[in-house]
Amino acid sequence: MQSLDYKSVRELQEAFDAAAKGNSAFLAGGTDLLVQIKTGKKRPQSVIDLKGLRGMDGISVSKDQLSIGALTLIRAVETSPEVLKKAPLLAQAASKLGSVQVRYKATVGGNLCNASPSADTAPALLALDAQATLYGKAGKRTISLSDFFTGPGATVLGRGEMLTELKIPLTNKKQGSVYYKLSTRNAMDLAFVGVAVFLELDGSNKIAKARIALGAVSPTPIRAVSAEKLLEGNPLTSEKAKEAAQSAEASCKPITDLRASAEYRKEMVRELCQKGLMTAYRQAMGSTEGK
Repeated sequence: MQSLDYKSVRELQEAFDAAAKGNSAFLAGGTDLLVQIKTGKKRPQSVIDLKGLRGMDGISVSKDQLSIGALTLIRAVETSPEVLKKAPLLAQAASKLGSVQVRYKATVGGNLCNASPSADTAPALLALDAQATLYGKAGKRTISLSDFFTGPGATVLGRGEMLTELKIPLTNKKQGSVYYKLSTRNAMDLAFVGVAVFLELDGSNKIAKARIALGAVSPTPIRAVSAEKLLEGNPLTSEKAKEAAQSAEASCKPITDLRASAEYRKEMVRELCQKGLMTAYRQAMGSTEGK
């Protein structure tokens, strides 16, 4: 492993000052970064440990918003009563990441900033319309998570800028959701397909909002917007679910690698989207408004 400088910080300004001095990398849980440094994929001159930053972990709920600090552990997201009640899709996705040991180290911000196309939390957060708060020397900005990823391992973060918080909007409408992850093993493997489905229903059980997000089947985690538009304003039928699933399949651009072929990935996107839509709709039909 290469030699590098290490600095632990407790204030944001201290982190920005350290990052301005040269080629550096922010360290959160370290489950991705340390492997990349050991294998030579990343060669920072210094590592800035963020774990001591005040106020960047934790989960809070207001009337219309769920807020999650970027340094919140994946295990905390998985087991949080607030997340389980208000955003069960995210808790389900978090439970699929690595092993329990990894989830006790990995952070939600680190999982996103690593920008792997197969990141488990990304499809769920995209389906939940999450907003990302970014902070740098120039100040704070908030963007849709849909605009965060720019390519494999790449994000909109500028030099020295960091993700500090995620915000998920909450409503009282009837909802249903599900996350499917296909991987070689039940734990410790990256997804070769990830599908998140989230539905909100209106008073007549028509779909008021549909979100379908996909992981590991494009250069970045994506939303299947064309499929979503086919669903909104209508009750869900098996024919409509099939049509939307075919649209989602057409929207992805998977590769063939050691884990799965492009053709198999596309087929599984179609199958899992159709299954997920029917599951989420039944869930929403059985839910209680205002829950």
